[in-house]
Amino acid sequence: MKDYAGVSANDQAVGGHGYLKQGNIGHEVWNFMPFKSKVYGYVPRSARINLKNLGGSTADKFVQPATVVWIARNPSNKKTYIVGWYKNATVYKENDHIKLNRKGGFEVGYQIVAPAEDATLLPVDRRLYHIPTAKAPGNLGQSPVWYGGNQDFRDAVNSYIESGGNFAVGASAKAKSKSPKRQTNPELRKQIELAAVRHAKAYYESVEGGSQIVDSVEKDGVGWDLNVTAPTGAILKVEVKGLSGKEVVVELTPNEYKKMKDTNHRSQYVIYVLTEALTSNARSHVFRHNAEASKSGKLVWVASDGRQLEIKPVIAARLTAPFE
Repeated sequence: MKDYAGVSANDQAVGGHGYLKQGNIGHEVWNFMPFKSKVYGYVPRSARINLKNLGGSTADKFVQPATVVWIARNPSNKKTYIVGWYKNATVYKENDHIKLNRKGGFEVGYQIVAPAEDATLLPVDRRLYHIPTAKAPGNLGQSPVWYGGNQDFRDAVNSYIESGGNFAVGASAKAKSKSPKRQTNPELRKQIELAAVRHAKAYYESVEGGSQIVDSVEKDGVGWDLNVTAPTGAILKVEVKGLSGKEVVVELTPNEYKKMKDTNHRSQYVIYVLTEALTSNARSHVFRHNAEASKSGKLVWVASDGRQLEIKPVIAARLTAPFE
């Protein structure tokens, strides 16, 4: 989810669980919705938290303070990332120690509670800390509860949390290439395109956008405009489109559309549209591939507010005639 503040038309829980596919609502959808200055974390009833792993004992009914890290699978590439955390949390032994009535008549049992001011939910583009899921000792398995593998990994996650979700500047940042020079072009269309690229670049380099490295590949003919590299090394392939009006209607070249659909690129391929590009009301619309929703050859790209791109392939032709 985007906000984990309850289900809305613009924020639906996405996942491969059969429970969700049957139209049910996962109770974790309220995990970051404050209630009387606190947040409450849901743990599936099938899981049990071992308080001994948190420094408690078998006789304890709760452990406090604890840091609870929430993770989720990204629907674009089906990899698991940190989405947020609670600090100074209280973790109870029983999974329904606290019961709250949620919107829609749901009574939800919780076993984790924390001050709302100590809860951090990362924006979608800052969810970059990958959780290892390969079948190896210590890695995340099928259980909904995980204790972070080995101590080195836990220490690294703790440092990440203490930094507010920022990565240490490493070799990848030092190797950052110079920004492409701005081009001067009197044509309005070119001005709009340049404004859109600058907007996308500034966003991905910002803290909200993940403090990522942005390289222009506009002149390389690869099928997208920007390579966006996360501090972890993960790469997004961002196609940028600029518009003068408010309506999101853009066209892709045959090469761009081919790369967008290609299995080697689609999980990384992002459509970044900037409307009203040359005004103070400029607004970005970012669409990412959703592998969970894509079925039977119908590929789906959605924005964080739930809007889905309607994709209409267009057939074109080139007509020529010989000189007389």
